[in-house]
Amino acid sequence: MPAASARFFSGSATIGIPFHFLSTNCTPENRTEFMKRWLVGLLLVGWLVSPAEARKPNILFIFTDDQAPWALGASGNPLAKTPHMDRIAREGAYLPNAYTVTPVCSPSRAALMTSRYGTEVGITDWIHPRREAKLGLDPKFPVWPRELKKAGYRTALVGKWHLGRQDNQHPTRYGFDHFMGHRQGGWSPVNPTLEKDGTNRKFEGLTADVLADEALAYVRANRSHPFLLCWHTRAPHARWLPVAEEDMAPYKGVDVPIPNPDYPKLDVPRVKRMTREYLA
Repeated sequence: MPAASARFFSGSATIGIPFHFLSTNCTPENRTEFMKRWLVGLLLVGWLVSPAEARKPNILFIFTDDQAPWALGASGNPLAKTPHMDRIAREGAYLPNAYTVTPVCSPSRAALMTSRYGTEVGITDWIHPRREAKLGLDPKFPVWPRELKKAGYRTALVGKWHLGRQDNQHPTRYGFDHFMGHRQGGWSPVNPTLEKDGTNRKFEGLTADVLADEALAYVRANRSHPFLLCWHTRAPHARWLPVAEEDMAPYKGVDVPIPNPDYPKLDVPRVKRMTREYLA
């Protein structure tokens, strides 16, 4: 189930809001209006951080993949080492009772973009790259990155898209000026092949670091102009290894607790090993 956080930069002040994507009681007729109001509220929060600051706030939107609530230090789990995300929760707002409308890659991402259920946009499960090569989010739907672009923001998506692999479903059709990442759902955790500037390229290093470097470079290059950066990681989605040595070190030899260890025929050592890899 994807998790997300938004962080706003306005002068020297910051505010962050981490959340699992909210389900709402809006009717289909009102959901577009709800999305617009949510976007206005998003911007107002950023402006309220520093009332004296006249410029629009920069927005960094972080979207993780398959991150359970207990895989966040702010949730109270001492084994979850997420200091930077914990800081966003501590300095902003932490919403533990907000939920994704569909805990699967593609429909949850479609809901995030459109504020509509997957059944409304024709995406009800993760998009298979071979069996559903032409399936994707129809660009006709209103999406909030496009609204920010209309408002004068520079916009970028770094990381996972998984809302269509065809050219007419490219992230740039939904309001993003810049895209670096993968149109499909999966990639290797090391030495990935990713799209940048419209061309697929082989990158060296851990995928998480490659994407982080791209995100940081975008912030540095655009910090003098209002920007939206959506940083969509695939972590902590499987497969997990390899990871940086410093990330694995806290879990070596740790006997991690797991739910229902007495479940019939459960391979407890394997589950514990996978839990350590997941947390790393």
